[in-house]
Amino acid sequence: MSADRAAPAAPTTPEHSTTNTQEVGVDEPDLVKSDGRRVLTVANGRLTVVDTDTHKVTGSLAVPGARATELLLSGDRALLILDGGPSLPKGKGGSGKMAPIPGDPGLPGTNMQARFVLVDLTAAPRTLGDLTVDGAYADARQVGSTARIVVRSRPRLNMSTYRTRDRDKAVDRIRRSTVGDWLPQFTLVANGRTESGNLVGCDRVSRPASRAGEPGHTGAATLSVLSFDLTRDLDKGDPVTVAADVDNVYASESNLYLATTTSRRAVSKDAKVIGGGPPSTTTAINQLDISGKGTPKLVATGVVSGTMVNQYAMSELGGNLRVATTLRPGDPSIPQSGPGDVPPGDTARSTTAPGTAKPGTFAPSTAQGGAAPADSVPGSAPNGSSGSAIAPSDGTDTRPTSPSMPSARPSTAPPPPIAPRSSSESAITVLARNGDRLTQIGRVGGLGRTERIMGVRFAGPIAYVVTFRQTDPLYTIDLSDPRNPRTVGELKINGYSAYLHPIADGRLIGVGQDATDSGARLGTQVSLFDVRTPADPTRVAQYTIPNGSSQAEQDAHAFLYWPKDGTVVVPVTGAYSTPDRSQIAPGEKYPGTRGTYALVLRVDGTRIVEVGRVTHPDSRILRSLVVSDELWTVSAAGVSVDRLADVRQVAWIPIG
Repeated sequence: MSADRAAPAAPTTPEHSTTNTQEVGVDEPDLVKSDGRRVLTVANGRLTVVDTDTHKVTGSLAVPGARATELLLSGDRALLILDGGPSLPKGKGGSGKMAPIPGDPGLPGTNMQARFVLVDLTAAPRTLGDLTVDGAYADARQVGSTARIVVRSRPRLNMSTYRTRDRDKAVDRIRRSTVGDWLPQFTLVANGRTESGNLVGCDRVSRPASRAGEPGHTGAATLSVLSFDLTRDLDKGDPVTVAADVDNVYASESNLYLATTTSRRAVSKDAKVIGGGPPSTTTAINQLDISGKGTPKLVATGVVSGTMVNQYAMSELGGNLRVATTLRPGDPSIPQSGPGDVPPGDTARSTTAPGTAKPGTFAPSTAQGGAAPADSVPGSAPNGSSGSAIAPSDGTDTRPTSPSMPSARPSTAPPPPIAPRSSSESAITVLARNGDRLTQIGRVGGLGRTERIMGVRFAGPIAYVVTFRQTDPLYTIDLSDPRNPRTVGELKINGYSAYLHPIADGRLIGVGQDATDSGARLGTQVSLFDVRTPADPTRVAQYTIPNGSSQAEQDAHAFLYWPKDGTVVVPVTGAYSTPDRSQIAPGEKYPGTRGTYALVLRVDGTRIVEVGRVTHPDSRILRSLVVSDELWTVSAAGVSVDRLADVRQVAWIPIG
């Protein structure tokens, strides 16, 4: 949880940390929430409420038939987010996560369900409403009391993909399908009544207008955005649906960005011959306006080349969206020019998006989800051979089409093929809204050749990018001029930081892995960087747990920073005892005892010192938070309350 945003509260409410989120003012769902007076956690299929003053459990609520995974909190209301679909059996390729459709692990199964339960907390927790939606829960964001929930769904059609020999049968199934086969269903139980049916009508379905097989747009999945005012009764969420998929979710206070990455090879027009060479990977981004408490509106769509590492690869500033991606050999270049611009030496041609929905109708198209014809796949290009570069335009038209938007206008042809890059590299692309398109206005490439992005963080006009293969270049990128971003600094050290956390006085905390000169990973590493001078970033301190790993590398919610005293807490699986590494001969096995615990560090100027470690009985610590002068750590077994100053236990609260 984050201490950067110690919540302002009434005098009777203790000072406390909140969920470690990407943007100030935009909350994210997590398995632990606190308002200072109480700590709420979902574990073992149960919501548990603990009083922070008495250290006693004051209430709990079991939710049968599903597994509670996250929650959002607003006043005396909590919204529980549950997995309500089938699970893969543990030990057989899964760990309880809901199963995808057979043959296509990227899509949710037709029998999967997302479930949302609104709970009143004024006394003993009680259910106010229960909503089930076909599909898989993707992510959520909350601004004020308004929560935006994203659900991925797929048609209830057991059709094969275009790569199989059953393509003709799949096309026939699509032609015989009805609207009910394509739209997600819902069931709402609230106020003593049960309501069910299609989640949305055709007038609430939009689809990005695109040519056949254009990157990132698919008819094999839909995404729905549900909006809930947590101060009101639960309803079906005033939903809107887009015929697209989603992998990563990012939000500012005004906009919701839904990104999906597609990797494909060129195929012949009859979809029977798959081209050779490396696949082409692109990321499509749909922008929805979520300003105010009203219905979200799809306002723009754009495409960037490459793959994002996670949600932190996106950031909005001044109305522009900055996107960090890693490009592999075969990935295309994406246009810098705006709508209607024609690349030099090219001529415009009119293209109408196939299967474009007319107002008031829903038009599934066999073109969606298929691969682009061989003659329409943009050529690959070396994006950013120097520190700053602009890619040529391919005229791609990715504008969204909905009942309130006109059909697609003419688009331009792609540029002539350009020699493909020979190795991976990374780039930051700046997108600006131009009508109903997100178009590239600036770009800096050439980052970490032969490497991939491991961590990225935007802090105002500066971006910090960590790439890794053998060493860890930390790049500082100046984005103050969005049309001319440039790399201004680079630091090469062993290992990498997967999570980056800016703190006061021009410093940056990194959580990742130490490594040898050849890139072999050595264990969890917490680094402190001085980035006051962007052109000269330096590492001033580091703390390493040999052979360790930390969930904070993959999940930012597992990281805690409390700025009041510089406390840093990360969960660690690794050696519990830590003898002086200088006393261990080269090649000698590290003698520490392996275990799971919360590592408590303190940033003191340019030093990182260990304060202590917290362990739970036979359970992995998942989260940590600060309430007043106490450190709370949470696992499936219970909650440990320790003094923040010296990590001495005050109370143990079992919840298992």
